[in-house]
Amino acid sequence: MLAAAVDTFAQQGLAGTSMRDVSRRARIRVSSLYHYFPSKEALFEAVQERAQTEIRDIMLTVVGQGSDMREMAREAIGRLFDFFLKNRAYAQLSYRACLEGSGLGTDQHVLERWLGFLEGTLHPAEQRGEVKDVDPALFMATVDALVHWHVVNDAFYRRLLGRGLDDPDTARRAREHVITVALRTLGLE
Repeated sequence: MLAAAVDTFAQQGLAGTSMRDVSRRARIRVSSLYHYFPSKEALFEAVQERAQTEIRDIMLTVVGQGSDMREMAREAIGRLFDFFLKNRAYAQLSYRACLEGSGLGTDQHVLERWLGFLEGTLHPAEQRGEVKDVDPALFMATVDALVHWHVVNDAFYRRLLGRGLDDPDTARRAREHVITVALRTLGLE
């Protein structure tokens, strides 16, 4: 059900999606969908929470490896890029939701949790002189924008390079570019 909801919301947006649309895509009855989710907004919230949980698990795994700051940042941003490349509907959903004003960024609790995580990672490294003094909120916005823009812009790559992100070399180059920009911003490259 959630996979069908992600795809439907990504294509049609929150405003343009009905519970019937999701139930058709999931091949279940509308009443079954309402059994689990009392409203379209509750379903949308479950989709957002699923994405956040998967991303949080990725970040905690990377931080738990105990790498130096450069390697940790490289790995975290690379895995984030890989996650959205593998799950492009999440990237499309995030873009669409931001344009509609219903995105993950408008959930203050989620935003504060990610900002706290980033501050807790960057501030000690900054104190030790490992990274430049950067505004964590702006850095978070920069990485988010870079990852999402590159992943959702497959048509741009096709026009510019004649190949999309389904081409492993193109995906690798885009991934490395995003990582390099982030590392340079932190003074790690």
